[in-house]
Amino acid sequence: MRQTVIVIIFLLVHLGVDAQTNENIIAIGKKYTIYSDILKEKRTYNVYLPPSYQRSPHKKYFVAYVLDGEITKFQEVTGIARSMNSAYDLKMQIPELIIVSVENTDRTRDFTPTHALNYLDTENIGAFANSGKADVFRRFLEKELMPQIDSSYRTLSKNLIIGHSLGGLFAIHCLLEAPQLFSYYILIDPSWFWDHNYIGKRTREVLKNKKDLNARVYIALANNMSEDSRHYQWGQEFYAALKSAASPGLAAQLRYFEDEKHLTVPLPATYYGLRYIFDGYELDINEVLKKPSLINEHDSLMSKRMGLDIRSDENYVNTLGYVALNDRNIPDTAVTIFEINAKNYPASVNVWDSLADAYMKKGLTGKARMCYEKILALQPDNADAKRKLEKL
Repeated sequence: MRQTVIVIIFLLVHLGVDAQTNENIIAIGKKYTIYSDILKEKRTYNVYLPPSYQRSPHKKYFVAYVLDGEITKFQEVTGIARSMNSAYDLKMQIPELIIVSVENTDRTRDFTPTHALNYLDTENIGAFANSGKADVFRRFLEKELMPQIDSSYRTLSKNLIIGHSLGGLFAIHCLLEAPQLFSYYILIDPSWFWDHNYIGKRTREVLKNKKDLNARVYIALANNMSEDSRHYQWGQEFYAALKSAASPGLAAQLRYFEDEKHLTVPLPATYYGLRYIFDGYELDINEVLKKPSLINEHDSLMSKRMGLDIRSDENYVNTLGYVALNDRNIPDTAVTIFEINAKNYPASVNVWDSLADAYMKKGLTGKARMCYEKILALQPDNADAKRKLEKL
């Protein structure tokens, strides 16, 4: 009997711990399954939506497709992207991203563009027997998964792909054979060795005659010298081919991570890759507080560079406004910042309320009243705006 009681107490204690744990779970995304008629199998993918997604119903987002997208990779990329755009922490190095990580079933089959059985100078590797179906997997992305994502979420027309190793090989294959799929590429130590550097030879063939590629490509090389120096050589040759290409819309950057190996390079490469892809997106806080019109100049420059209508993050700019209003005590600057934000996001209740705060601090009650009237036009039942309007 005593043993039974001990077991019951043990179970109750642990069930209580589990319940507490479940109540405090921090979820970063959801897992979904889609049946692919092209691949003839079910495929699993994970989706992360940025913090503003639910409260900004008119905002559209870049989508980053992550290969080898099991839970660890999903958490890694999501954590990096979220850290690089945090209005609360005054960081806006990149725009907010929707992240879609695609889990594997047979990565060698899906990521390799040719059927080959060799690794460097070793032939007849049995594990590669099912290789060479990259075009089939690409069609799955293009015809099934990406339309599913675009119909389910508010997405922009330009996509990013992040691929490591064989995933990097597949991403290059997309750049060469289906450049309409992605605009931005983070290639992390791609498998140049595949089929005796097939992808290097194919790159030179394609770029010789193609003059209309529009893409921004980041290449990360790990230190694989102890295995074979050709990894580094082929990576440099690929980068040189991109840099000398006749396509004016093709931009590339390469970084060699001397202190990272093939399996450790993805984390720093993802961070620096995102910085390169969205180079110029960051707003300097102190400079904006000196000259708020830099927000408009920044948006104009980034819109031209990205080929899309880019407006600085609403919450980030709003935070800058309050820094000016409360922390730095420069209300004129705060008013200008909030006015820019209201012009960029006229359907946002939050920006009008913030602008009203700045007007009130300046003693401009008439303009503050106008802000509350704007809020009530957007949300007739907004009790806070009604109360403030009545007080005025």
